[in-house]
Amino acid sequence: MNSKLSWSNVSINIKDKCIVDNNFGSIESGKLLAIMGPSGSGKTTLLNYLSNKNKLGGTGTIKIDGTKVTDIYLNQISRYVEQEDCLIGSLTVEETIHFSGKLSGMQNRSSRNEKVNQLLEDLGLVSVKDVVIGTPIRKGISGGQKRRVSIACELITLPSVLFLDEPTSGLDSKASFEVISTIKKIAKNENIIVIMSIHQPSSTTFDLFDKVMFLSQGKTVYNDKVKSIIPYFELQDIHFNPNQNISEFVLDMINTDFNNGACNINDLHEFYLDQKGNSILEEDEEDKSGQSIFIKRNNVFKASNIYQIVVLCHRSFLKAFRDILAYHVRMLMYMGLAIMMGTVWLRLVYNQAEIQLFINAIFFSGAFMSFMSVAYIPAYLEDYNSFKRENSNGLYGPLPFILSNFLISIPFLFVTNLIFCIITFFLVNFHQTSKGFWYYVMWLFLDLIAAESLTVLLSTVFPFFVVALALTAFANGLWMSVGGFLVSEKILNVFWYYTFYWIDYQRYVFQGMMFNQFSDTIYTCGSECQCMYSSDLQSQCRIEGAAVLSSLGYSTSNVGFWVGMILVITFFMRLLTYGVLRLRSKT
Repeated sequence: MNSKLSWSNVSINIKDKCIVDNNFGSIESGKLLAIMGPSGSGKTTLLNYLSNKNKLGGTGTIKIDGTKVTDIYLNQISRYVEQEDCLIGSLTVEETIHFSGKLSGMQNRSSRNEKVNQLLEDLGLVSVKDVVIGTPIRKGISGGQKRRVSIACELITLPSVLFLDEPTSGLDSKASFEVISTIKKIAKNENIIVIMSIHQPSSTTFDLFDKVMFLSQGKTVYNDKVKSIIPYFELQDIHFNPNQNISEFVLDMINTDFNNGACNINDLHEFYLDQKGNSILEEDEEDKSGQSIFIKRNNVFKASNIYQIVVLCHRSFLKAFRDILAYHVRMLMYMGLAIMMGTVWLRLVYNQAEIQLFINAIFFSGAFMSFMSVAYIPAYLEDYNSFKRENSNGLYGPLPFILSNFLISIPFLFVTNLIFCIITFFLVNFHQTSKGFWYYVMWLFLDLIAAESLTVLLSTVFPFFVVALALTAFANGLWMSVGGFLVSEKILNVFWYYTFYWIDYQRYVFQGMMFNQFSDTIYTCGSECQCMYSSDLQSQCRIEGAAVLSSLGYSTSNVGFWVGMILVITFFMRLLTYGVLRLRSKT
């Protein structure tokens, strides 16, 4: 039994400008509807409204089999292929499609493999199935092939309704025909409703559509079967050029950008309302005769959060392991930073002349370890854009995404941190004990975890590379300024002291590393025995490290509190990230 998706009285106004004017239409399952029109005619805006991707400024009713459906239900049964391909660049074509199937709940490996192989063949991707999508520094598949991969990622989930925004952009005529032909075949076999916006297809591709809707200035000038276009316009004394593509002729006729159109758009719209408006609305009313509003999806199993977290962790691990920009470059950056730091503060000796150098080295290691987290922004934004696409299509929610992102970062950050610590700890000659080394590792690891959490939060709130980079750099500069080293907490402005000073994770890292270095170390006063810091060992021309701590106002070690505060700050930043994602989420 076929079902029908219909909509009526859809009007969309943005900033007092009418983008879509009183639009209505319908399409049955197993059929393809193309929405066409000149640039700025409202194609994508209408598609976004119908798919519940963006309903801002819009009003109207969407029904299935004559019964109004909720936004939540529509999200559950539909998928949307955006014009921009938001894919993970370090995954292969086959892996990308497999992960979409897994996240949608397709856990049976044999059936998933069969479906993936069929899609690869139908969409002409077999020859590149083991090729990566492509990253800024690693060439991958072409733009047209990315388009086909994006389509395959949604088709494998077997939705009941499929929305596509310009699915043939970047494809040549032959590839466009094959892609639309494949979509048509799958739609018919799986009883899928397909609605797409498309720019200017070839004649052979255009003939594949069952229905077409032409828009101009947001107004509908035609909405019916493809084969009825010529007789419909002939009723208005509009005659087609037999040597011209039908869709191209109509688009030229209704394009008002350059020559105000060959026809009056308002007249075409009024004629359409008179000829077709009432009949479509009457068909919509007749659909109330008893058909079920429920369209069953083939993959009825809904993946649990735990399963989605496992799948996302697997995918994130592959990306982190392969993507040079994600962690490999950062490891090299931290290694270079470590060598620079170790050779600048090379083999410091334990006399009072170099006490300040030890303090400076401690501050530098913590502050710049945190600052260099900005290098993670490009890799995270790729994950975030992929999440937006998959979340809008109902595959998973913010919780699996934020947890998998955090869990996978831990081993890579630890290895990065360990490399940095091995180099700097021995070159600088920090407190040379096993305890001293592992505390040094612990504090800088906590610093990295908190710094990456801050980077993720700011990149989520402002998902634009330049903005996220600027704000993350600014935040790290703020932490350096108010952490109590550059300006003592005793003279720090009360505003900064009672606000950012207490949530400055770099401050707790610095204090912990200071106690790790100075609490059990002794420094000589020099040949003249003029000690800069007063301590019980002054008569022996030596200085207790505790005296250095006391002079800076650090009298008591509170490792548990400092570690706890860093963890709380990290958790809070991740929680805020989850909250932002939750507000923007549809799942």
